Amino acid sequence: MKSLSKLSPVLVLALAGSASGQAFPAVVELSDLDGTDGFALNGIVSGDSSGFAVSEVGDENGDGIDDIIIGAPYASRNGNFKAGEAYVVFGRNTGFSASEELSDSNGVGVIVYYSVVPGDELGTSVSSLGDVDGDGFNNFIVGAPKADPNGQSTAGSCFIANSSLPVGALYGINQYDLTGSSVSSAGDVNGDGLDDIIIGANKASPGGQSEAGECYVVFGSTTTFDSLPFELATLDGTTGFVLTGIDAFDRTGASVSCAGDVNGDGLDDVIIGAPKADPGGRVDAGRAYVVFGSTSGFSASIDLSTLDGSNGFVMNGIDANDRCGQAVSSAGDLNGDGIDDIIVGAFYADPFSGTDAGETYVVFGRTTGFGATVDLSSLDGTDGFVINGEAFNNRSGWAVSSAGDVNADGLDDIIIGAWNADVVGGGLFEGKSYVVYGRTASFDASLDLSSLNGTYGFVMNGVNGGDRCGWSVSSAGDVNSDGIDDILIGAPNADPAGLSGAGITYVVFGRRCLPDVNFDGMVTAADFTAWVVAFNNGLLPCDQNGDGMCDPADFNAWIANFNIGCP
Repeated sequence: MKSLSKLSPVLVLALAGSASGQAFPAVVELSDLDGTDGFALNGIVSGDSSGFAVSEVGDENGDGIDDIIIGAPYASRNGNFKAGEAYVVFGRNTGFSASEELSDSNGVGVIVYYSVVPGDELGTSVSSLGDVDGDGFNNFIVGAPKADPNGQSTAGSCFIANSSLPVGALYGINQYDLTGSSVSSAGDVNGDGLDDIIIGANKASPGGQSEAGECYVVFGSTTTFDSLPFELATLDGTTGFVLTGIDAFDRTGASVSCAGDVNGDGLDDVIIGAPKADPGGRVDAGRAYVVFGSTSGFSASIDLSTLDGSNGFVMNGIDANDRCGQAVSSAGDLNGDGIDDIIVGAFYADPFSGTDAGETYVVFGRTTGFGATVDLSSLDGTDGFVINGEAFNNRSGWAVSSAGDVNADGLDDIIIGAWNADVVGGGLFEGKSYVVYGRTASFDASLDLSSLNGTYGFVMNGVNGGDRCGWSVSSAGDVNSDGIDDILIGAPNADPAGLSGAGITYVVFGRRCLPDVNFDGMVTAADFTAWVVAFNNGLLPCDQNGDGMCDPADFNAWIANFNIGCP
């Protein structure tokens, strides 16, 4: 390939001025998605609440493109009231319409999983699992927290599957536990090379502590899942272990997630929310716990009160009624230091912007160790930061997730849902979702969602009053196969085609600002120098015309893109 480096001085002298280098504008109206920048997936029956839970699932059908899963827990297929459904929707590189239906008969690649038992509410929670059984294929999990395994009323069950294998069940233990109210991959917490599972049962009553809640970590295995159903009561430390809540009504396990590797020891960790815990006597302030992975084995049961910094740590809610831990997630590596970070939502917190505006806390991972407690009120930008909700009663932090890298700058981003937010000029409770970009530059101790202007993130507005857009949020992986991560937003109360409460899930495609080759947020002459370097090394930013190649045609394409700028 001919080097273009000698051309750069001539061209740089010819370029003047600068423009915004933002990949996204400050505001994305979900009503404007047209298939090229994203699309809507419409529920098909009134009252289904599709979009109640959403997640990426990796590549389920083996075509090399990421797929997604959507829960509709109130679906009543074949007259089975609120039995629930979950839809796996295949990604594709052939394009999407502005809106598509969640139907297995529309030819767009949808597989429907459904319960035949009224009241199971299958689809309340959904998640990718990775490869838990060692067969080389991704699995996923769907929670049915009101199922009655072994005749135990609402003990709850979870179902694991992939798109080509039969569904298998994991059974909750005691009546009213609501096992499967939350589910997630746990990553590989025991270092055996297989992905593990974490399941929340937020109304379980360990040790007689009513509704203290508990969580189950089930180790991946090449044999455990050969004979399903699996009884979670049999976890013994070799097949997995139980994490028990501390005090009555803590609701431990209301949210669960893989945390990534937050302490840099090479093992995945897990994060658990207990939003009704009362730390320091602060009623319903909430807590979140991180439990570290280990290769030295686990006991059959771990009391979360024993976390001491060596095996994990606790993050206590700041004020009464904050409900810290309602949502928890890995943040990926938000600050680019090579260590995974975590997110904790406190949707009833009261920042300066108003009562119940909500707060979200980002805690940076580190290799220097953690104490038994991380004080969320003291985050100063070096160890993490707080994200303040935009306005009164928005309830931001109800849902949180890593977003992947949606602006293609090489850093992970996060997404926060505020389903109770009002869109200016609209009705009430349309809901909003916010993407906050990762960056290697320092963070302040706090970030206001009202300040997102496209440079450090952006907001996505729900469409109609009462939609509850942002009830669920997630990365989508790369569903359109353009090399950039996409995002999912659930609006379970939306009314597509007049179908009341059928629900809508929005997929927003990631994008990069093509001429901002050095990812500094501006389009300047310096980007041409960066483009030359990318061209000479065959790096992705040199492809300016979207043909997947780095060739001389991209030279003219970069000039054209430079003159256009970005939103």
